Amino acid sequence: MEGKWDFRLGDDAVFAARVDDNNAVKLPNVPASFSKILVSPSSAPVGKAPADYSPIVPPNEALKTFTVPDDLKLELVLAEPHVKQPLHMTWDERGRLWVVQYLQYPYPAGLKMVSKDVFWRAVYDKVPPPPPQGEPGLDKITIHEDTDGDGVLDKHKTFVDGLNIATSCALDRDGVWVMNPPYLLFYPDKNHDDVPDGDPEVHLQGFGLEDTHSVANSLRWGPDGWLYACQGSTTSSAVMRPGLDKLPVHSMGQLIWRYHPATRRFEIYSEGGGNSFGCEIDAEGRVFSGHNGGDTRGFHYTQGGYYQKGFNKHGPLSNPYANGYFAAMGHANVPRFTHNFVIDAGAALPDKYRGHLFGVEPLQGRVVEADFSNDRSSFKTKDLGYSITSTDPRFRPVEIKAGPDGAIYVADMYEPQIAHRQHFQGLIDKDNGRIYRLSAKNSSLSKQADLGKKTTPELVEHLQQPNKWQRQTALRLISQRRDRTVLPLLKKNIEAGTGQFSLECLWATYQLGGLDDAFAQKCLTHKEPLVREWTVRLSGDMPLDLAAAANATGRAVPGPRQVQDAHLMGHRFGETR
Repeated sequence: MEGKWDFRLGDDAVFAARVDDNNAVKLPNVPASFSKILVSPSSAPVGKAPADYSPIVPPNEALKTFTVPDDLKLELVLAEPHVKQPLHMTWDERGRLWVVQYLQYPYPAGLKMVSKDVFWRAVYDKVPPPPPQGEPGLDKITIHEDTDGDGVLDKHKTFVDGLNIATSCALDRDGVWVMNPPYLLFYPDKNHDDVPDGDPEVHLQGFGLEDTHSVANSLRWGPDGWLYACQGSTTSSAVMRPGLDKLPVHSMGQLIWRYHPATRRFEIYSEGGGNSFGCEIDAEGRVFSGHNGGDTRGFHYTQGGYYQKGFNKHGPLSNPYANGYFAAMGHANVPRFTHNFVIDAGAALPDKYRGHLFGVEPLQGRVVEADFSNDRSSFKTKDLGYSITSTDPRFRPVEIKAGPDGAIYVADMYEPQIAHRQHFQGLIDKDNGRIYRLSAKNSSLSKQADLGKKTTPELVEHLQQPNKWQRQTALRLISQRRDRTVLPLLKKNIEAGTGQFSLECLWATYQLGGLDDAFAQKCLTHKEPLVREWTVRLSGDMPLDLAAAANATGRAVPGPRQVQDAHLMGHRFGETR
């Protein structure tokens, strides 16, 4: 790696200290918050955090430090010693919480840093082998369950440990997908005993490790059956499918990528943004990520789109013919940052919160609520207040998700500070972590039904649930069962239905291989705009007769979104020619 360096192994630390002579480089036509380059002197790791940091508030007293709106309540559901450094949350069909504990951060186990640049992009002496080979790391994936219905997770087990910079996981029918850069791994568990059947399968390799607060992260299922995830701003990748590819897919910096396990297709979905560390997919299947800067709550990513970023620090767009880039979602000037957010579509909050954005602000130690509204072909946000604030300066929310009950869950790393430079210098507390649930003040607890015990037709009916998590999980189970006997039911629901239910049934039909040419052309004249738009999107991922589909788009139901349908078809038709 060429360029200016903060230090090289063996350098005198005095000469490693950099003069701060390039603190704010401005680019034309780029907001100042994207062109500012922050630089700090080097220092070697110094061990434990200073003793004058704020004292630790015990978990059983933590709730006293919080303030939430009068119509909401906050509950502690999990804390140390059962969870430490929680980075990622997901739930299985039984309602059990799976947590990725990022205990190895910030340094990969078994590697030696050879050098790093002024942006803390490191070069290591080797590429680590996939687990369990090589030196085991401290990261692990744990499962937590509420067995007595009191809302507290009281049963705990470890699915896998010894991971090394593991950032997220996604659940499949017969195993678990794990993002453990530089690898995307699949741990088989065919007997569903929560114990891996053996070593993981390596599906992708080559994700960068230069900056462990910027590595590939936030793995999750999309409604189209692809796994979606992010890559942060200060890593680069050369991704290959072992045994299939002769040449890698190169990328540098922030982007959204996706992988289709059944076909083993990997692609970059969209490029640009902030330090992408959080992937939200809303009820209509649109992809978002937050930002590690100010003046916006994040980015709305469209397939094939290019977005603004800090070009001085993160390099140019990969496509020299991109004809510019899209901006972040519009917002007032606000301090940095909300790197991760959820767009609420649950049922455990009062109706007035429905459709709002809830974002974590780890620097300020709070959760912000923002209005979320249309802005031309994208969206804009407007802050409405703070859903969670705390007098405890150690409250560091880093992950936020809507759970099976429709409540909002927040993972707190519980750190005296949240700053990667200080973390790299050893100022990090790995002994603590908490997870909270935010819900309506008058809401009551109910035990989550095991969706895995439902028949496939029952799961189809479950696609009508008002809770987004319930619908998304039912869709995942329908897809993973591969039960094509429900295709007639799904198609009937699409043709007769409107709104969200028809869209959910379209996604299920596609994932079961039922969206053929004839039915796709019917969907292109559907009265529901979202069905038309998603039929166009899905047509680009499979061998449809696009010429006939384009003609059908021209005959679509007149309405305010007909031009958008035609534009989307033109884009997809051009992609596949």
